[in-house]
Amino acid sequence: MSAIRKSNLDEASDQLMFVTGYVYRLLHAKARALGIRWSGLMVLVDLDRLGPTEQRTLVQIEKMRGSTMTVLLQDLEGRGWVERETPEGDARVARVLITTSGRTELRRAGLLLREHLNSELSGMSPNVLRGVAASLQPLSAALMQKGLTSVRDSGSTTRTTTPTTPTRSTRTR
Repeated sequence: MSAIRKSNLDEASDQLMFVTGYVYRLLHAKARALGIRWSGLMVLVDLDRLGPTEQRTLVQIEKMRGSTMTVLLQDLEGRGWVERETPEGDARVARVLITTSGRTELRRAGLLLREHLNSELSGMSPNVLRGVAASLQPLSAALMQKGLTSVRDSGSTTRTTTPTTPTRSTRTR
């Protein structure tokens, strides 16, 4: 053991970095095998939570270039999973909406990814799994609130619906 003990914050950060990196790579590869872009899946989650959202807000949330988001939305639109609407007189402001088909695909992919992750966790004891879930709930809530506050403070979202139950607790990249 080192002469200097790690703080609880440092230890939690180290564990989270390892676990989120592992889970991200695992689920990213599974999504790719299902024929779904990870970034597209994350945009569907955002739209499911936020409701109709301006394209530039999605760019901020997903931390990608506007041109990349445009191509991604064209793909999702081509699959029938999102629709874009442009207010009359301002083609620069496009709002994106998830369709019923997009929600269905999001639920299907979420279920498949959850089953895949469950198989990875199946060797853990029920007590450990309860502890992990209980420990992650306040972190998930704090991260969700921070993300919503960041988007709201940017002033670029147009939220017109109540968020639905989240399909992912934390965002890992």
